[in-house]
Amino acid sequence: MNSMSNPHDHYRQQLQRVCSDEWKQQIIEYLAFSWPEWDHSKAWETCWSRFDPGSQNQPYLSLLLQQQDCSRHMCLIEISQREPVNDGGMVLLNDDPLGWIKVWRFPEEPVLKALPTVLTEFNNDFEILRYRPYNRCTFRCSGFDSSVPVFGKLFADQRGELIHHDSMSLWAAARARHLDFKVAKPIKWDSATGTVWQAAIHGQPLVDRLFSVSGAKLAGRIGMAAASLPASRLKPTTRFDGTAQMQRSIKYAKELSLRMPELADSITRLIHTLHRIHADSNNHKLRAIHGAPHAHQWLDCGDQLGLVDFDRYCLGDPELDAATFIGEMDFEDREHVPVDKLNAIFLDAYQSIAGKLDFRLLQAYHSHKRLAKALKAARSIRLNGDRKARRHLVYAFQAIKETV
Repeated sequence: MNSMSNPHDHYRQQLQRVCSDEWKQQIIEYLAFSWPEWDHSKAWETCWSRFDPGSQNQPYLSLLLQQQDCSRHMCLIEISQREPVNDGGMVLLNDDPLGWIKVWRFPEEPVLKALPTVLTEFNNDFEILRYRPYNRCTFRCSGFDSSVPVFGKLFADQRGELIHHDSMSLWAAARARHLDFKVAKPIKWDSATGTVWQAAIHGQPLVDRLFSVSGAKLAGRIGMAAASLPASRLKPTTRFDGTAQMQRSIKYAKELSLRMPELADSITRLIHTLHRIHADSNNHKLRAIHGAPHAHQWLDCGDQLGLVDFDRYCLGDPELDAATFIGEMDFEDREHVPVDKLNAIFLDAYQSIAGKLDFRLLQAYHSHKRLAKALKAARSIRLNGDRKARRHLVYAFQAIKETV
């Protein structure tokens, strides 16, 4: 492949085939002979995908298919240019023009080796909530004593140890009402399997309410609750400041430039602008932040809100948390959701507790989020992945246009 060509154009034929419902149905029907308990007549959908055109020995296409109404019926499909090593997955025949196909039946997969062992303990009494192949899997079980639901999150590395350590101080702070929200009670860290365990929070998702007629009041509650974290005296173990964010975004920018060489100069200008903003803001005091407090992370627990998923909990800029909330709101349907109004209410409430935010830094973090979304779109198995990535880059520039 020409180094200056667009990978989506070069692999257009392969992407069209993998994106077709006909091809997916053929794969499922073929696998049903080996795994007859699968009801191949039901609908299957792609719940995760990865397009890696620069890979030589690894799959250049990977996708996770899941049967509707059954979170456990999943298969990871890896497609390679070269014949893969038969190390556990089912290797199918060479499929022209795709190449070699290997299929892993969940919970078997090439990286999260402990996943089958952990889930077997619960005799299929579990629900998969979020599975990202090669990286992590989150699931809900009836509990070790079959009475209280618990959540397990199995990682490909040992990051769960720090999460569990910080969860204990978070739990203590929340119980003492030093935080204006509830958190999950930590249970244990299992180093042998790389799994961190937490109890469930008794509450209901509040996204639908946020987008209803009562949304304005709820946006204010979320803003004040989120701000109670940087207003606290908590000291997370992990640090993620502007320098760390720039390092991550530079890595993303390099990959995007390879995938979309026609936009390399624009991407470079974006990185330079973000660098200048962070250089002007490097004297800010870092405080405890959640790292990803978007609307789907919040629960309605009655007298209090609940906040989940502290994987990115760290010492950082409060502007990052605020940018995450308002940035994710950008993806809602503005015809039915008053996004700008809810974001303004959230920001006012957040600043009433955490103090005045640096507007330029807030917009910079918003731009970083869009850059990450652009790479995610470029990596996805979509015929229009490159166009979606280009659109996100336009928004990344728009997020900082008032700061230049």
